[in-house]
Amino acid sequence: MNNWAVIGTGGMAGAFVSDANHGKGGQFTAVYSRTLDKANTFADEHDIEHRFDNLSDLLARDDIDIVYIASPHTQHFEQAMLAIQAGKAVLVEKPVTTKLEDAKRLYDAAKEAGVFCQEALWTRFNPAYQQILTEARDGRLGSICHSTSNFGFPSPKDPAHRLNNPELAGGALLDIGLYPLLLPLDLFGVPATIDGRKTLMSTGVDESADWVLGYEDGRQALVSYSLACHQPMSATISGDAGWVELQPPFFAPHVAHWKRGDRPVDVRHYPVVGKGWHYEFTAVNRSVDAGELCCPEHDWSASIELMTLIDRIQAM
Repeated sequence: MNNWAVIGTGGMAGAFVSDANHGKGGQFTAVYSRTLDKANTFADEHDIEHRFDNLSDLLARDDIDIVYIASPHTQHFEQAMLAIQAGKAVLVEKPVTTKLEDAKRLYDAAKEAGVFCQEALWTRFNPAYQQILTEARDGRLGSICHSTSNFGFPSPKDPAHRLNNPELAGGALLDIGLYPLLLPLDLFGVPATIDGRKTLMSTGVDESADWVLGYEDGRQALVSYSLACHQPMSATISGDAGWVELQPPFFAPHVAHWKRGDRPVDVRHYPVVGKGWHYEFTAVNRSVDAGELCCPEHDWSASIELMTLIDRIQAM
């Protein structure tokens, strides 16, 4: 049984820690926040024994095996490096870092130290999402040639909010845009071309974007994400024999609509226990116990591939 510590006490930290109760192989026993009051409040809510407002003290404990980092994006790299230097296995909430080069440095450090390091991209651990992709690839849709994916909701109006604040690496791409980008990566790989446009907030961070990802063989993917308006959070995979629509949220689906030729739409349900983060939690425990340096579901090369695509889009 691995003992986990969580760094951060925000909404993402709470969601993951709560859902981990459905998982196997570990338990949360410690929490760190910059203020002890927040750490105590979070610990009381989630029945966590040890509370810290000094990260070095937490990382120095021998009874902590794995650290989950759910702090603001800009703190991921530094905190993950500190965990690796302390010999702690680390799960870093997506994006693993805000810059491609930092991601490479982080994984190089983990490899050199022989310490587990994993980007927390829960969709790649979600059994329903993976099953739908497997079924889509098995020929029932014919040759897959197109996909659409979207994710959007209005961010709070406060310019200091983390989603809007450039000092906290705010903006749509790093927070939600990687989800609709993930689908074409999983289906088609790295695009040859990227066309489209993005809009910026008054704070300077990206607010919305629409992209066409093109491939050498003629396949295309339409990707949209926004912090200005609501979007369905759905996705469609199309082939020359049919299509499947992943119902919201497509990145953690419960239902998919399958259509083949002239046949009626087949509504299929994919039961998922809890909210779905615990699949990632269990996978990390399994890989750490096996002595692996990352999970095969989303290994370092896959993380770098996604960060490289993000880097290309950030430069546009």
